[in-house]
Amino acid sequence: MKALHTILLAAVVGVGLTGCQPTICERSETADSKVGSACAIPPLLGSTCTASIKSCSEADQKVIGDVVTCIDGLPECTPLARDAWLLQREGCTGSLSSLSQPCKDAVFMGMLPGEDAGVPDAGVPAMVDGGQGIDLYATANENTVGIAWVPRQQGDVARWILVETDTLGDNRTEREIATGNAINFTVEDAGQAGRTYFVFGLNQMNEIVQGAPFAVEMEDAGVPMCTGPASCPSNQVCDLGTCKTQTCVAGGTNTCPVGYGCNAQGFCLQLTADGGFVIGGGMRDAGVTPLPFITNPVTITPRPPMVQPAVQVGLVAGRRPDVVGIDSARVALALEQEGQVIAHTSTQRGLDFIDDSLTAAGIDTLGGNVHLAWNAESRLLYACYVVGRGIRVQVSKDQGRTWGRVARTFEPPASEDGGISENFRDCDIAAWKNGGALLVNAEPETLMLYDLAPDLTTNMRGPAFTSVFDAGVNSVTFPSRPAIATAPELGIVHVSFTGTRELFNGGADQEPYVVSREGSGPFSAATRMTPAASASALPEDFTTIAVHPKTGRAIGAYTTVQVGSQNSTVYVSLNNPQTRTWSTGAHLNVFVVDQNTSVWLPNKPAAETWFAFSPSFAPMADGRFAFSFVAGPRVGGVGDYRMYMVPFDLDRVPSITAGRGWFVPPVMQMSTDRVIDPRGSTNGPQPPVSSISTDGQVSVYGAFTVGTGVNGDVEGTARYWHWP
Repeated sequence: MKALHTILLAAVVGVGLTGCQPTICERSETADSKVGSACAIPPLLGSTCTASIKSCSEADQKVIGDVVTCIDGLPECTPLARDAWLLQREGCTGSLSSLSQPCKDAVFMGMLPGEDAGVPDAGVPAMVDGGQGIDLYATANENTVGIAWVPRQQGDVARWILVETDTLGDNRTEREIATGNAINFTVEDAGQAGRTYFVFGLNQMNEIVQGAPFAVEMEDAGVPMCTGPASCPSNQVCDLGTCKTQTCVAGGTNTCPVGYGCNAQGFCLQLTADGGFVIGGGMRDAGVTPLPFITNPVTITPRPPMVQPAVQVGLVAGRRPDVVGIDSARVALALEQEGQVIAHTSTQRGLDFIDDSLTAAGIDTLGGNVHLAWNAESRLLYACYVVGRGIRVQVSKDQGRTWGRVARTFEPPASEDGGISENFRDCDIAAWKNGGALLVNAEPETLMLYDLAPDLTTNMRGPAFTSVFDAGVNSVTFPSRPAIATAPELGIVHVSFTGTRELFNGGADQEPYVVSREGSGPFSAATRMTPAASASALPEDFTTIAVHPKTGRAIGAYTTVQVGSQNSTVYVSLNNPQTRTWSTGAHLNVFVVDQNTSVWLPNKPAAETWFAFSPSFAPMADGRFAFSFVAGPRVGGVGDYRMYMVPFDLDRVPSITAGRGWFVPPVMQMSTDRVIDPRGSTNGPQPPVSSISTDGQVSVYGAFTVGTGVNGDVEGTARYWHWP
């Protein structure tokens, strides 16, 4: 089959042969609607049809009309039958060769459908000698293939061509993909047979792009005065390249950086010398020799996903990693390493995370508890984290390789008496409309929401929740540890958090809550995620929440303890969008038992005490959610934990109770590496040490901190995994 002809013909407007009947151009537009957008085949006639058809004689117009009638009689084109459909279309258009030259020039710009526009008839071949200017990555599940490509050099690409063949190189199909942000493609209903893919880039002259070395263009944050604690006096910290005095609360929670303490005057004072973290982040280009923008071929067969070996993230111990999947090639994570906030970004599906010199980039020399958000519309990566007594937000324009140019810090105002006011305790961030982000801060007695533009200016600021002070159990105060989930196109926002509730005996406990908003209206009242009509007396904490960007359906989870044994466990909570309420049940406990056997963890002996914690959700492209948690036996005060993942289907009917929404077995152990024992209270929920994300194509990505030492409670390096 000839290569897809390389001039796009625009949509149809019409002029016709008869007055009241549909014109040729109108009929052609109707016929083109049967092509199907998934086939990516240009329409038959051009956008200047009304004028250009006048250059055709009556005989020419009859030929074109017969071709339109023939195409209109074809079935709708589908990706699986694209080759056969094109053959039928070529049978319809063959008679166009009889058109007069003036008609050909006016309507088809001198080139009929199916004729070659400069790309060789045999088709551009893939590169197999390692000399390609772009890399190609592909992965698949049972029926979908995710493809992403990464330029190794820079070049002016007018359009991408994705080539698909069978494993022998025959039955070639080409899809034209517009440039802009398009650097990936998802092949749905890919069938069960193995297929081979490669990509090439064309310039405006329909020639293969020849690459050039990347120009080194780093984010300009000015000339730094410091690069770490050793660069500053002992009474100052290195804050975004500048030595500054950082305030703190003497005798209160230590908000100073690692190696610093709060002195009696309320300033951070350096206690130990720390050389800081060595940053690599070198450019991963292909050298100075121009290379053609043609990828390597990748052959892949759709099949059930398999667990892949975990990859070590660098050589330095990491704390509280957060991960975002961008596409089938690109992934980023951020964590605390040696007292600094460090990003690791990969264009090789995470396989290069082991090499700090290639992947590490400093987000900040200060801070901790970092959260990431990827906005696919603007292709910006956002990060929020705690710095001192406040919250800082940064944005990276190159998927996490460089930081520092766009940053903003939110701090509590000074107290009226001139003393130190309260701290902003935590944050979370999610993608939002117009390429921006929604930031939620845990401020004193308020969860404050900021609608941030890509330059981090504030479009809107307002409370998502304000503490409710009540003499009874209806009080909800001191909101902390917020988690935010958004569906920007649907205008949906959910914020979960831990609130403090008063008890009748004068004590207090912690409960998980959610507030929600759809459209421009106000947030709902806080709703408990817990199971019963009345609040639970058990401690509950560390919520997670997710919303599907296409369906708007939401799901959450929280960590609590088992009644009696007091071991940490995880419950999933389901959302009712009509009533704006949440609920759970015994069947949504990860340790649910049926006939004295663990339903989801068959390797757990019935009499053995296990802990579960660190839940995380991420929406999958097929409408389900990926759900991860950490679990394992705890014997003699020592935990032996591993990370697990399982899809969750909101429409699945549980086998042991009524209702909808349940796990989709099997629960998979994602790594043999031991997960750190956070050594939280043995009678309370354990804090999170892991996270997961999805890329909108096929894959789920996860990260956790390894536990080293005899008891597994010493922080080791982070581990990263992907599925499939």
